[in-house]
Amino acid sequence: MSLWKLLLTAYGSALLLFVLWGLGRTLYASLSGGSSWYFTWEAVTHALLSIGFFVFPITLLGYGSTSLIEQRGLSLSRNAEQMLRISLWLGSGVVGSLIAYELLLLVEHGRLGFSFSLLTTTLTANILVVLFVSVVGSIFSARRRGRMLHKQEKLLTDEFRAAYRMQQSLLPEEDVQIFGFDISGAMLPAVEIGGDYYDYLSFADGSKGILVADASGKGVPAALIMAKFQGMARALSIHVANPNEFFVGLNDTLRVRLSRQTFITVGMMTIDFEDHCTFWRAGHNSLFHWCADSGDIIERKPQGIALGLTHGGRLGSTLQPEIFDMGKNDVVLLYSDGLTEAVNEAGEEFGEKRLKERLKQAASNGENAGEIRSEVLSRLSHFVGQAEEHDDITIVVVKRT
Repeated sequence: MSLWKLLLTAYGSALLLFVLWGLGRTLYASLSGGSSWYFTWEAVTHALLSIGFFVFPITLLGYGSTSLIEQRGLSLSRNAEQMLRISLWLGSGVVGSLIAYELLLLVEHGRLGFSFSLLTTTLTANILVVLFVSVVGSIFSARRRGRMLHKQEKLLTDEFRAAYRMQQSLLPEEDVQIFGFDISGAMLPAVEIGGDYYDYLSFADGSKGILVADASGKGVPAALIMAKFQGMARALSIHVANPNEFFVGLNDTLRVRLSRQTFITVGMMTIDFEDHCTFWRAGHNSLFHWCADSGDIIERKPQGIALGLTHGGRLGSTLQPEIFDMGKNDVVLLYSDGLTEAVNEAGEEFGEKRLKERLKQAASNGENAGEIRSEVLSRLSHFVGQAEEHDDITIVVVKRT
């Protein structure tokens, strides 16, 4: 606060106290049977003069001393700095009051009158004023902190909503239609926005890709990363026929545009014109393949490292896709780690074992991919109970028809 604003505030506060004091005296006199009106012209004029004599030296001394301390740049804790400020203002109040008292005596009576009793009275009065101001300041400071916290909470809520809208806008508006396959995908956002994403791609040779990805990090940064990833993936896929080139191109572009601490895991299943399936895994979770004939689940986990961790040449050499065929009524599940790492109220993870069991049950009973997906998520919800999820859950079910 500037000096002139501080002077006006101090003078106005003192004037308000004078008015309240006068009203109190007038009310007391009225209740006691008297009729004395405190606000006489003489009393008001004397009060205005006295207030000025006291406010200006005290404010100037306090402002100057605290400004000097701030210019020195002392490294103090918040409590120590507050105590120093109180001490400086207390000292300024005592010295300023003595100066004001002597000036008033000099103006009104033409003499000085310093005494030890005057010093004691001045010190006591200023201690009471400092205590009063500290209490009032603490109340207003608490209210100000409350308003700031409310504002910060609103900003965080707005940020969460913006990240949520951004995340949802990346997802397919509807499931892809591939002859001979029934496909259903979903992404459930957690309490904390994450970097999950799934999509359906078309490659230059006409083959289709079903992709699930998970970016490192949380919140708006992760959502922004996935926004970039989606644009790059869709733009690149229509220009390449070989998924290996697709992954290498994504990797090299990500390394140029993103920080070295950022990486993205990707699991992608492609389906060609002859209905052969291939699973590509870049550091992502396994693919679960339920075989309708045997009732068994095959876990497909080919080699591959996450995007953004190394250069494209090395990434391309580590990718070892797994080719397989799906028999009639076979079911494939692609998912993000939010599904297996979901915890219940006891802190126990859902885990891959439970997921396989629930997939077996759902695939045996489900008529289509949507029902299977809903059943798996329903079993997960029952397991989690009232516990909050802190990672997104993405699931894509593919059923051979």
